[in-house]
Amino acid sequence: MIGKKLLKWWLIFCVALLGFGTAYHFNLHSLLYHADVTKLSFLIILIFLFTSVWIGRKTYDLETNSVLDNRVDVGWFIAEMCLAIGMVGTVTGFLYMLGTAFENIDVSNTQTLQDALSNMAIGMSTALYTTLTGLIASIIIKIQLVNYEVGEEVYISNV
Repeated sequence: MIGKKLLKWWLIFCVALLGFGTAYHFNLHSLLYHADVTKLSFLIILIFLFTSVWIGRKTYDLETNSVLDNRVDVGWFIAEMCLAIGMVGTVTGFLYMLGTAFENIDVSNTQTLQDALSNMAIGMSTALYTTLTGLIASIIIKIQLVNYEVGEEVYISNV
């Protein structure tokens, strides 16, 4: 029999997948690919997917009483690493923005000013997209982990 905690995890996971499907429908993956020069956002998404499946497996094991190792400290570490990778992308985006914007600028030439602004926009989009991706992934992983740990407390108190 499937327990409440596994169904809650499944609901969280399906809502996340629905979000990915909606983003794909509106072609946001292509926008993200071109806007994030570091491609760290895709690394964060991959880490998120693998971690979510891992938490689902741990939740299933908890509810079927086949828990061998009920520790999920690694999950909390991964959630924080998603945030950290997002911040690395933020800093990298700012460095890209400031490092490339003023290389060959000639204030009397409007084309060089437009190129500088274009480079700044690419760097800023990298910074913001990696931050957003890291935050969202971290929050959803933490929600799944809280669901697991509340289920673990109930399981331990019933034993």
